[in-house]
Amino acid sequence: TVTWAAVGDVTIGSEPAVSDLGPKASAGSQQFIVERDTRFTLKASRLFSCKRTEADVVVAPPAREYGGVAACSSAERAIALTVPLGDRQVSSALKVSSVTNGNRRPVVLTKGGVRATIPAGGRSAAFDREPVAGTWTLRAVLAPGESCDDALRAVANRLTFRVGFGCGE
Repeated sequence: TVTWAAVGDVTIGSEPAVSDLGPKASAGSQQFIVERDTRFTLKASRLFSCKRTEADVVVAPPAREYGGVAACSSAERAIALTVPLGDRQVSSALKVSSVTNGNRRPVVLTKGGVRATIPAGGRSAAFDREPVAGTWTLRAVLAPGESCDDALRAVANRLTFRVGFGCGE
């Protein structure tokens, strides 16, 4: 919401442009819907003066229930993601029944003392009957000639693994 009070003719603009910009009353409030970072400008003009102000609106990335942002190491030539699952996310009674790699590249998945290499789109029984709770680490090697930027772009919002689970006995 943009709120203003000025003396003179008021014009609101933005970069990138959003709908319903332009001349406005000298005082008011208006809600704008932005999908990406946007800079709003407000210009108030009178006969012998012109004042201008700017305000930046930063759009936060969507919240993720679990996990975080993948990191890439050029030195290790790998992407890594750590997903801590604690009492707030999962019950301590839940046990793993299967793990599926949701990526188009093989991954190495580690939790506690268990480690498994899972092919692209493949499954692993290595974590069967292990508690779901704990810290999971997913690692994927960069393809030959692939840069960290390219790899991170390729897995954006998709560096995933799926855990099947059931209640422990």
